[in-house]
Amino acid sequence: MPWTDILNHDAPFERFRRTLESNRLASTYLFVGPDGIGKRAFALRLAQALLCENVSAPLMPCNTCSACQQVVAKTHPDLILISKPADKAFIPLETFIGDAEHRRQRGLCHDIGLKPFRGGRKIAIIDDADFLNIEGANSLLKTLEEPPPKSLLILIGSSEQKQLSTIVSRSQIVRFEPLTQQHVATLLESMELETTTPIEELAAASGGSVARAIELADEDVYQFRSALRTKLASLDPGCENFGKEILGFVESVGKDTSMRRARLRMVGDFAIEFFEAVMHTALSDTLPKQSTGTDVTDAINRLPEDPQSKAEAVAVGIERTVQMQDQVGYNASPINIILPWLKDLAACLRGGHINVGV
Repeated sequence: MPWTDILNHDAPFERFRRTLESNRLASTYLFVGPDGIGKRAFALRLAQALLCENVSAPLMPCNTCSACQQVVAKTHPDLILISKPADKAFIPLETFIGDAEHRRQRGLCHDIGLKPFRGGRKIAIIDDADFLNIEGANSLLKTLEEPPPKSLLILIGSSEQKQLSTIVSRSQIVRFEPLTQQHVATLLESMELETTTPIEELAAASGGSVARAIELADEDVYQFRSALRTKLASLDPGCENFGKEILGFVESVGKDTSMRRARLRMVGDFAIEFFEAVMHTALSDTLPKQSTGTDVTDAINRLPEDPQSKAEAVAVGIERTVQMQDQVGYNASPINIILPWLKDLAACLRGGHINVGV
């Protein structure tokens, strides 16, 4: 069966199966969920099912015809794949509307309107939709509002909150859940990673993301995550010049700007993951004790006793961290992003008020 390797996404599968059975496929979908859980693989398998020349039932590609093989190889003439270049902060505008000399004559918005080469449909998958800037999103508006016949656009991002409202309002939202800890462990074992950290620990710390588990297999990354969580639990993450430690972690990947940006976003992901664990644990009376780390317990014990104040402090910490990650895409110095962020986290976690407006 061609979907057996797509783990833990039965709900999206059933949704699309019913949609195709009733012939009600929309023109634009936004896939949201944590990175590294299989959203991209699901989108490609869906494209394969829609472009298959011998499909036996909805969502059941034959996996052997030339169309199926071309989708796997990412060479099908009716499949358009877009992602953020590694050396860019955002997906370039010309990706959608062509360069200055070929405006609206090239790019996704032009190509998806062409007649399908093989008589079926045109499918475009935009990975890294979190990195659409205002110009890129606006360039898609006409395509979203007046989709070409027999076209399908799939955008892949981490959350609705990271997408511009113009995209969200014109898309059908499909939510993907993180993988189970056991699924992550099984996949990691098949990769034969070289790491000193036990697979079970990596899976437990992964948040259901194989990509995150692979990052944590690096001992320096795993140790930094632990140090960051300890500092956040103290409610004074900027103490003892921890900002310089964060900067050292960011710069340890080398001088490449895009890699440093990715590292700083990773720092933000670790912080958000910690805050969400604190929020979930503080508001839940049913979590097993072994699911709560000592750093989470320490933070809960130090936060305001009033549940509402506790929740508000953590929520503002998450919001301020998302804002920090947004700033990474611009040309600010990392240390000028890190230090104000740590200062604001200390203030909000201790019950102070900060401005998180844009």
